[in-house]
Amino acid sequence: MRVRGARPRDARALARLVESVAQEPQPTLLMLPGESKARLWRRRVAAASRDFRSLYVVGMVDGELVGDLGLERDPHPCSEHVVWVGVSVGREWRGLGVGSALLRTAVGWAAANGVEKLALGVFPENTRALAFYERHGFAREGCRRAHYRRGERYHDEALMARFLRPVS
Repeated sequence: MRVRGARPRDARALARLVESVAQEPQPTLLMLPGESKARLWRRRVAAASRDFRSLYVVGMVDGELVGDLGLERDPHPCSEHVVWVGVSVGREWRGLGVGSALLRTAVGWAAANGVEKLALGVFPENTRALAFYERHGFAREGCRRAHYRRGERYHDEALMARFLRPVS
């Protein structure tokens, strides 16, 4: 397993990865099936490469893109010390250390770049993801009830964070 910076030429593989995750029966992403297009990922990778405050990495196994992680600074000046985390790992690669390797890379980058807090949102019914993030030092901070609607169903969002520096 190798983690490297995402490249624009990864766009098709990223689209396939995220589309496969979006099609799973239990929703784990905001993205709906059919929304993951290569042009979207090409733009996201290019934007991250131009913004020193962002990071986009991919997990590779034997030349296959099996996971991705993006960090994006919170846009408000009062919360520029916070980055939002987004992670996807292909179903067949979960539990094999891909997500952990991506997250370790992200934490190292964040600590070296003045980030004080990593934040993310996860559907509370995604107990596997909640446990994964808790094992990696994230704590639950709150819940936004019925915050997202996918089709006719509303979903809560559990907010989680990991501090890289003590807060006063």
